[in-house]
Amino acid sequence: MRKILVALLLSFSVAAAADLNKFLDAVAKVESSGNSRAINKKENALGLYQIRPAYFKDSGIKAKHSDVFKPEVARKVVLAYFQKYEPTALKNLDFETLARCHNGGCGWRKNKVATNGYWNKIKKHL
Repeated sequence: MRKILVALLLSFSVAAAADLNKFLDAVAKVESSGNSRAINKKENALGLYQIRPAYFKDSGIKAKHSDVFKPEVARKVVLAYFQKYEPTALKNLDFETLARCHNGGCGWRKNKVATNGYWNKIKKHL
């Protein structure tokens, strides 16, 4: 999985990488106000991107869930999750699809309307 992530990141141009960073910053602002130590005890969601245990496990990143307090690990988890479930959206920097996937999980399309509010929050920070 690590090799796939490295290849993916290297495939982005400098401008595209900057856009992806801006998107991930927007997600962090919405999810945790940019606090890498944030905890949602109700859902056991951790870190900048409020990563839940199932999302973490699904990403395939070899680490512990608590490692997502480290921004570099959290970023790898999110990108691996996107690569697994929305590779075309990731390649095309389709931030709407990526935001909806992050918020609604891999089955977000079954209830797209449930992710509308989240996407609107993300757009405000892009």
